Amino acid sequence: MNASQRVPWRTRKVAVAALALGLTAAATTYVMAQQDVSGTDSGESSKFTVVGDGDLPTSKPKLGADRATLSAEETGYAIHVASTDASIPADATDVRGKAGPEFLYADLPDLGDDYTGRKAVVALYDYTHDIAYDQVVDLGAGKVVDSTKSAKAQPPTSATEADLAMRIAVESEEKLAFKAEFEENMGVPLIDPDQVDYVAGSWVFNKTTAKGKECGEDRCAQLMVSTASGVYLNTFDFVVNLSTQKIVRTQ
Repeated sequence: MNASQRVPWRTRKVAVAALALGLTAAATTYVMAQQDVSGTDSGESSKFTVVGDGDLPTSKPKLGADRATLSAEETGYAIHVASTDASIPADATDVRGKAGPEFLYADLPDLGDDYTGRKAVVALYDYTHDIAYDQVVDLGAGKVVDSTKSAKAQPPTSATEADLAMRIAVESEEKLAFKAEFEENMGVPLIDPDQVDYVAGSWVFNKTTAKGKECGEDRCAQLMVSTASGVYLNTFDFVVNLSTQKIVRTQ
């Protein structure tokens, strides 16, 4: 697996123009413009150009070589095949409660995997049942050839999950340290996610905090937030439970 696409932190800042392919907002964001980071925000603008009608391709596109980087069309087709496979429950929902699983990422299989031909691994998360799926899609055959599900796995967060986690934190009535620090540094209250730069990573309870035992079975995200001037704010006193869409105090 390409390591750059499996890091635990996902930036909200995007700046690449490509084909718009819609399953969920997360799917569209990934295919068009997602940038991966390992804990820091790129600081680039979020402008991109949407091309096409936003529908996922249902017909097999032109395929690249077995180990070539997935094209936008191939990625969109892989998402369509993976998310509509019989292995995904009919009542699956994404992080915003819309029909269909949350798209997390798509990539080539690991070099060590026993796969030949043009294949893609698509990671999905079903919020109805709190289950993560790894779907191996045979792009040539147009079908899922291997499906793995886990109630414990917590893959990297999608851009949509990061955005929702940030909005929940900003709009929460909880007295969170990062909001107080922002106001102290900037002289104005933090009332909108666009006032800061942020990334989010999936978070699992590891017995080092007083609370948050539900995280691991529930889908939780930890935020890293900075001001426009690059001052990092303290976000270690909470995580966001995306399954319940509530703040979880960890300290």
